[in-house]
Amino acid sequence: MIGEIAAALGMDEEDVRPVLDEFMLRLHKCAHEYEGMNGDYVGEQLRFDIGPQAYYHLLGFLDLFANAYTWEPGTSGEYLLRLGRRSDWVPFRHQMEGWKVGRLVRVGREDIEGE
Repeated sequence: MIGEIAAALGMDEEDVRPVLDEFMLRLHKCAHEYEGMNGDYVGEQLRFDIGPQAYYHLLGFLDLFANAYTWEPGTSGEYLLRLGRRSDWVPFRHQMEGWKVGRLVRVGREDIEGE
């Protein structure tokens, strides 16, 4: 995908990869920390943070994903362990240090922990 994006934009892959990495980091952080009205970053704020084309296609991806996969809390850890070595993803855990805990994350934890 990085190569396709680079070709479509007439850019080098070395320039595209860090942009994609940073975007996903920021998306994760914004969703994790978001307070907002209902705590729904995707529904309340994301459309203002990215362009309409990106928002449209992200929602399309999420809809496809929701229909095609059974996803429960902890599934991402299973994917990380099954699809790569621990050494591939552990270096990025530090990026979450100091993140605030947003409303949906708190609610999610309450549902999991039975609070």
